[in-house]
Amino acid sequence: MATQTHTNATDMDQADPIGGGHHSFRVEGISKSFRHVQALEDVSLAVDHGEVIGLVGENGAGKSTLLKILTGVLQADEGQLFVDGEAVTFKNPREAANYGVSLVHQEQDIITTMRGYENLYLGREIERFGVLEKEQMRKEAQAFVDDLGINIDMQEHVRDYTFNERQMLEIAKSFHVSKKSENPVILLDEPTAGLEESGRQILFDLVNDLRDRATFVFVSHELDEVLQISDRIYVLKDGERVDDTTAAEATTDSLQQAMVGRETADEYYRVPDQQRDTELGETTLTVDKAAHEDVVGPVSFSVREGEIFGIVGVEGSGKQRLGRLLAGDLDITQGSISVDGTTLHRPTVSDMVDAGVGYIPKDRKSEGLLLYQSVLVNTSLAMVRDMHGNVPLLDLDAEEEATLDAIEELSIKTPGPKALVHGLSGGNQQKVVIARWLAQETPVLVMDNVTRGIDVGAKEEVYRLCRELTDQGVSIVFIGDELPEVIGMSNRIAVMANGEFVGEAFDASLGNKPTEQELIQEMI
Repeated sequence: MATQTHTNATDMDQADPIGGGHHSFRVEGISKSFRHVQALEDVSLAVDHGEVIGLVGENGAGKSTLLKILTGVLQADEGQLFVDGEAVTFKNPREAANYGVSLVHQEQDIITTMRGYENLYLGREIERFGVLEKEQMRKEAQAFVDDLGINIDMQEHVRDYTFNERQMLEIAKSFHVSKKSENPVILLDEPTAGLEESGRQILFDLVNDLRDRATFVFVSHELDEVLQISDRIYVLKDGERVDDTTAAEATTDSLQQAMVGRETADEYYRVPDQQRDTELGETTLTVDKAAHEDVVGPVSFSVREGEIFGIVGVEGSGKQRLGRLLAGDLDITQGSISVDGTTLHRPTVSDMVDAGVGYIPKDRKSEGLLLYQSVLVNTSLAMVRDMHGNVPLLDLDAEEEATLDAIEELSIKTPGPKALVHGLSGGNQQKVVIARWLAQETPVLVMDNVTRGIDVGAKEEVYRLCRELTDQGVSIVFIGDELPEVIGMSNRIAVMANGEFVGEAFDASLGNKPTEQELIQEMI
């Protein structure tokens, strides 16, 4: 990535970035508690015009609570916010936006059935005598994103946008709601989660191009990205600010140590625990010339018991669609899939679940979870069909027992099985999705960016879990955007381009891991 680390306009306050001088945005002594839980305690930070500030910390460190306070979703118990030296209190996001403070959400906050310009003006539509001025909004919206350097068609329905284009629309929205401010403060909450390499480059270029028009706070679990784009970095742990440093002085290791209070293990992906070829069992999954229309395939591969089969590719390569095809969510228009010897030609989602294939989608919140249902309900979703010989009768005792076993086995941090999934951290939400398939001993798991949007500690937990599953003979199809992760976790790695595999899969056994450069050469 060609983007360089910037260090402008920050040197004067490096020794004490909070005290002294005039900051465009400042937080002093913010504290917030929920009943007996102290979410934030005496947190202070400051941002100067044109800066990009990194904000990192494990799930539960207080980042989300702080962002909600900065945007008026929550009010602090103690402390004060300042915008251009003026003490302010935001009672809601609209008041924050009036002062130029807006948030780009981690989970995209757009309506896919509406057009781009309709999303941009949502809640602030232009009307005359009660009639929407659609053509005026469309023209002004297109001119607005063009001026920002964002290349999207605002007339198109958002459902037809790529994931990258949707993220660009989110950023355009944040500028649009803050357009009355001379110096907007844009809070980016995991903006690269789910973006592929090209999308990240576009995002970083956009942030750097807009530095003279806005101030950015960049929240991410991807520490290499935080180091690359930020001027200064704040670290939160257990609700407190435990470190602040320039990006030039920080390293991935130093940030990880500050975040988790310990050194991260060198063997991050538990490579020594990887199953060796001689330890792999029989073939559990066979994909034979499977295709979906002219979008995916034909693709052929097989996965053995205890094996992790990685799949990588650039945006639009077809790897996400292949995952959906393996889950039965896309029709197989050619070829077949076999699971434990049972061949399926046009399987549905239910067929694949019955055959023993579990799917963990890229977007867990919209596709993988019922957020306002309990851990118990989410965990037992795939079990109902099997409790009474495919007759959908509930066995509440069996559900609760399986859920309690999963909570213990996966170390899910939850008040109990009846707690709503919405209130769990991202890492624990992902464990609930995995628990659903463990509850019925699913032999094949298709994981699409399984660590998306979760922190360093939670990722280590997921990697450990994957290794334990393969020890038990589970086969994993590991689709990922993070090349180091896929390389570290996989036994073999296939590269996709234009809906098909490029050549033979790479050997990624112990001592034979391919390099990122080798994969990229095939990807592009």
